[in-house]
Parts: sequence; C-alpha cells; structure tokens
Amino acid sequence: MGNSGALAGSSLLRISVPAALALAETACTARDEAHAYQTLTSAEARELDAISARILPTTDTPGAREAGVVYFFDTVLGDQFAGQLGGFRALMGQFLGGIEGRFAGAKMFSDLNETDQDAYLTDHDKTPFFGMLHAFTMMGFFAMSSYGGNKDNIGWKLIGFDGRGAAQPPFGYYDAQYMQGERDDD
Repeated sequence: MGNSGALAGSSLLRISVPAALALAETACTARDEAHAYQTLTSAEARELDAISARILPTTDTPGAREAGVVYFFDTVLGDQFAGQLGGFRALMGQFLGGIEGRFAGAKMFSDLNETDQDAYLTDHDKTPFFGMLHAFTMMGFFAMSSYGGNKDNIGWKLIGFDGRGAAQPPFGYYDAQYMQGERDDD
C-alpha cells in the first residue's frame, strides 16, 4: 500500500461527477445487453464486481451487482482515465496483494467468503484506493440509469426517488438569471 497515497493527488481521484456520468452512458448499454467488457479483463471485472458487491451488498434489497456497477467502472477506466489505467491496475494489484498470504487457499478477493471479504475491506477502508472504489461504486449505483449502473433505477427505488425534477434548471441563483434570459428570447 506504500504507493497508494500517491493516488490521492492524482486526477484519477478527481473525476468530475458530470464527466463520470456522461462517460457511463455507454456502460448502461453494455450492462443492459450483457456485453463483454471493453476495458477490464474478465478477471479485473470479477474482482471489481466482488468488491462493489461488498460495498453495496445484496440484502433484502438489490445491491451493486444487480445495478451493474462493474460496467460503470469499465467505461470510466476505459475513457476518461484510459491514460491512467496502468496506474489503476498497479494499485489494484497492491490492494489485492495481501490476500494470498493472509487467507489460506485464496489468491483473489473473489475467492474469499463474504466474512473474509468484509474483514479485508475493513482493513483497507482508510486507503485512498478504497476511497476511489467506494466513490465509483456509489456513482455507478445512484447515477441516472441512462448513464450507466443503476439498472432499472435500482438505486433510486431504494431511496424513494422517482426521477422527477432531476437535472431541471435553474440549479442556482446565476442559472435562474440565465434561464430567464433564455425564456425572454423565445
């Protein structure tokens, strides 16, 4: 984990929410049609799916797996962060590197049972890399479904949001003035 602190200042952690949501539009199509991953290897996707499924687990409600969050990861890492994919993969390797020595017979996070997965994540939940995994999981789960993740609006249903009023201007004082000008010009 020695180099994971360097990730905190990198642009990988400074993704803008609108950019991430826009990039994930392709992920939604891939997720819904169960396409192969465009950026992630199947092994990487399996690990990210397992990690995100523990961050937002399936309980009596659907979790990250049912929402297709792994497709959000696939798109974001293949588009806006394509130049940083090698760094992400290196940090992922560091993040997962302690599994084999700690858990007999396991080589990957997905090899662990849920109790061991939770214990491993708890040991790493203060690292910048885990913070990024958590943020991407949340974005993929609660984003507009048309932008990726949140399949069938699972995240919205969970919090009782019906989507009405989402992204409707004006957003603030300055936008209100702009929008009034737009209406006056019509």
